[in-house]
Amino acid sequence: PDLDALRGKLAALRASGVEAVAVVLMHAYTYRQHEEAVAALAREVGFAQVTTSSSTLPMVKLVPRGYTATADAYLTPHIKAYLASFVAGFDDDISKVEISFMQSDGGLAPADSFCGFRAVLSGPAGGYIGYAKTAHTPGGPPVIGFDMGGTSTDVSRYAGSVEQVFEARLAGVTIQAPQLDIKTVAAGG
Repeated sequence: PDLDALRGKLAALRASGVEAVAVVLMHAYTYRQHEEAVAALAREVGFAQVTTSSSTLPMVKLVPRGYTATADAYLTPHIKAYLASFVAGFDDDISKVEISFMQSDGGLAPADSFCGFRAVLSGPAGGYIGYAKTAHTPGGPPVIGFDMGGTSTDVSRYAGSVEQVFEARLAGVTIQAPQLDIKTVAAGG
C-alpha cells in the first residue's frame, strides 16, 4: 500500500473526530503484512482503536470479514470503557482475582482480551450455556431457549451437544466468528 498517500487521508479522518478504524484489505486472510502496515500507520496518526480483518478471523470472504472488523472496531472501545468502569468499582484486591467474560461462542475470555466481535451474542450465549446445563436431561428431548430482552429476541436449541456456527447475520450485519447457533429473531429494540 502507498502509506505516504494514506497518511494524509487517515490524518484527515482522525481530525474529523473518528476514533476507531477497521483495516480491511482483499487478500489479508493469507497475507496480513499490508493490513498490519496500514494499522501501524493508523495508530501513529492517533486512532485509539484499530482492528484489522486478519486479526479477527482470517477467512476468504472479504465483505463479511470487513463487517466483522468494522463491528469490532466500533464495539471494542465501548466494551473496554465498560470493563474499566466495572473493575474500578472494586477495591485494589480485584487485581488478584481472575475475571472472565462470556463470549458468543460460549467460552470465557479474560477481561484484557474480551473484544467486540466475540461479544455480539455474549448475553444469549450465557443463557444458552445456563439452560443447557440446568434444563437438559442426558438422553432426554432437546431443550429450546427463548431469550426475549429489551433489544432482541434470541432462540436456540440444545440436544446434548453445543452447536456452533462460524458466520451469522445479526441486525443486517454478517459477523464471521465462532458463536453458538443462536437465531436472533428480532434485533434493535
